[in-house]
Amino acid sequence: MNEPRSAAIAAAGNSQRFGNAELDRDWKELRIDGQRVPLGPRAFALLAMLVDERHRPVSKHELLETVWRGVIVEENNLQVQISTLRRLLGPQAIATIPGRGYRFMLPVEGDEAGSKRATQASDATTTARAPRSPGNLPARSPELYGRADERQALGELLSRHSLVSVIGPAGIGKTRLAMGVAHEQAERGEGAVWVVELASLMDPKLLAPIVAQALQVSLPGLRDPESELIAALHDLRALLVIDNCEHLIEGVGALLVRLLESAPEIRVLATSQEPLHVDGEHVYRLGPLAVPEHCDGEATAYGAVQLFVERVRALLPGYRLGEADSAAAIEICRRLDGLPLAIELAAARVPVLGVAGVRDRLGERFRLLTGGSRVAPRRHQTLHAALDWSQSLLDDGERAVYRRLGTFVGSFALESAQELAADDDIDSWAVLEHLSSLVDKSLVIAEGEPRPRYRMLESTREHALEQLAAAGETDRWIARHAEVTVHAVERAIRQRRTDLVMAETANIRSAYEWARQAGDRFATVALATLPSMVIAVDGAVREASERLLEVEALVDETMLPRKLVAQYWQWYGRIGVGGRLPTERCVEAFRRAERLFGELGNERHVHACRRQLAEALLDAGDLEAAAAALQRAREMENDDWPLADRMRRLRVEGLWHAECGRSEEALQTSSMALDMAQLAKIDRYELVLLDDIARIHLENGQADEAAQRYAALAERARGQPNAGLTLSNALAGLVAALTAKNDLAEANRVACEALPVLRRSGILLARADVLAGMMARQERFELAAQLLGASDRFRSEVGTPRGPVEQACREDALLRLSNAVGAKRRAAWLAVGAVATEEALVAAMLGEAGG
Repeated sequence: MNEPRSAAIAAAGNSQRFGNAELDRDWKELRIDGQRVPLGPRAFALLAMLVDERHRPVSKHELLETVWRGVIVEENNLQVQISTLRRLLGPQAIATIPGRGYRFMLPVEGDEAGSKRATQASDATTTARAPRSPGNLPARSPELYGRADERQALGELLSRHSLVSVIGPAGIGKTRLAMGVAHEQAERGEGAVWVVELASLMDPKLLAPIVAQALQVSLPGLRDPESELIAALHDLRALLVIDNCEHLIEGVGALLVRLLESAPEIRVLATSQEPLHVDGEHVYRLGPLAVPEHCDGEATAYGAVQLFVERVRALLPGYRLGEADSAAAIEICRRLDGLPLAIELAAARVPVLGVAGVRDRLGERFRLLTGGSRVAPRRHQTLHAALDWSQSLLDDGERAVYRRLGTFVGSFALESAQELAADDDIDSWAVLEHLSSLVDKSLVIAEGEPRPRYRMLESTREHALEQLAAAGETDRWIARHAEVTVHAVERAIRQRRTDLVMAETANIRSAYEWARQAGDRFATVALATLPSMVIAVDGAVREASERLLEVEALVDETMLPRKLVAQYWQWYGRIGVGGRLPTERCVEAFRRAERLFGELGNERHVHACRRQLAEALLDAGDLEAAAAALQRAREMENDDWPLADRMRRLRVEGLWHAECGRSEEALQTSSMALDMAQLAKIDRYELVLLDDIARIHLENGQADEAAQRYAALAERARGQPNAGLTLSNALAGLVAALTAKNDLAEANRVACEALPVLRRSGILLARADVLAGMMARQERFELAAQLLGASDRFRSEVGTPRGPVEQACREDALLRLSNAVGAKRRAAWLAVGAVATEEALVAAMLGEAGG
């Protein structure tokens, strides 16, 4: 928890100005345009603290404990004061950052300063006697899987602070971890350990008596129970584990504040789905168990898989996680988000269904994941009951926002949440407050800095969607989700934030499928078109191109915005070049886009279409038409034309020189374009041009130089986001260069890395000749012939001639085949390759490499 700085308010000066407002510290008043405005002392203190701490978000807890020090108030008091300040200063003056707090956003003249805090003390007298027992901690410490780091971190926190709260969603393992840490404390002999279980307590008035009962303290009944309890525990040296506080937050918080002020030797370890929000609380947020990304022999080293295996073994003694079950177990743990309760419930079904059977039925998880331990609280005996309990702690507005946020898949931005969940009854500011509360209550997770994104665990999300359906609201909010996702992508593109587009990938996929099935023409085409180039450049060319092809019949300029239609045809052609789509279709797409952008008066897009048309014509081998398209692009440029566009046109001219066999001019032109890309700091095109230059060296027979350049490019692309397409080209070029050098072992190693990347980028068959050349030199003739057959079929379908590198690799492979096997066998192998799938070819190559 961030503590407010201890610098005095006075250090900030007598007054501070922000915009047309002035905060006067001497007179404790706020003036706007020189006129004093009515502002109560709480609102003034709140504003002063936010101004002092403007360098960061200030949590609600900090604001409450500083502005209302010594007073226990509800959070809505804070919200009322924030609303008052926003009304005076403007809605943008104070930003709500869900999961973080509030932040003052207006520029302030003068030095920043901190704010003061104070603490309170209280005394009580009673005749109740403190407990003498060593505690009531269960004798057996719970087994913890994958929580070694968490146990150590929590133990260290508890050694330094008197109140530590373990916060997390239902079923995350808060109680188990707290009990494990409590046993460690007991073993060190640092006082008694008492456990107070609050799950069954519904009436906050009974809180003090229940705590007293758990600690074996008799209350005389002469005063109020809380005062008697606090007096009895004044000299106690102990650790109190207060379990399941979320439904009694205010009462528990108030009790613990008084208790810890009176009893300096008591430490408290609380578990809750949301923080207590009291002075001195240190929050430890517990996350899911770790899940392996891939299936390998180390799967049981991850906590989620280890827990799954141990729970299955408890039911099936002698069970071992074999190769057959490993992938299914990992998928179960991943789809259950590493949530311990869900994993334990899934393991309970293995004796009947088997591991694969449980995996296959996870779509019915709320019916499947029942039947937990009968000694567990009733709400933890099924996953559904655990989530029902969490939802029961929400107010009506929070429930509504919870249901609606379930429509998001993966993570979502604050702006998207605000746009989606707001309606006539819940305005955008209320959505922010409700989202903050859902983060506090561990139903939504905030991730990343400085602007977090938000997500639900998948089981929580499915529960939210179930509640949405029960309320009869599914169609309305799923449709809104598609609309909001389109806006999120548009916003990210306007900001030139490809990382934000990629962050929306899961929402894009979900919204696209809904729009397609619902017949929403605009949303379907927009979701296929707008993010397509970003997704393709990242390496998922196949996914992007498949969507564009699926919506082609819907693209009608009389029924859709013309700008969207123009963008569709431009990206259709852009993604299709390089053999991914038939060349003539790419050429026609660019011509349509050029016409539409011209009619819209968008000159830069017209310029882009002309240079991209030239590239498509180069693919088709039409050098004359390509030169004409480049000339038309060049004629548009004037002295003020953007450097980035001139660089992109120059890059295509370098390709044109290379196709004409003018290697020196090609290198000079490409190097000039590279200098311009570096000057303009356009990293993606810098990588593209480095690829072009390496390829020119390879076409000139300079295999050593090409190999060095491709290796450096591949290394750079591996560490750069959104460079999947560049990496695939670099790896394919490196295989060709290494093969030309006859470094076949290294070529084979690089090919194994390249295969999945080439396939994801949609250019595996376009580079099949390169792979065939390597196979032929390794005397793997059958596979070489099959790759050549697959390449022949691909070239005939897309109408794209081979480039010089591919042609040289093909001729070398055919020559070696002719010298090694007869024509009849060679023809048979070519025929097999002509009908082989990409999956079969990749499996064969990887199989032989492994053998």
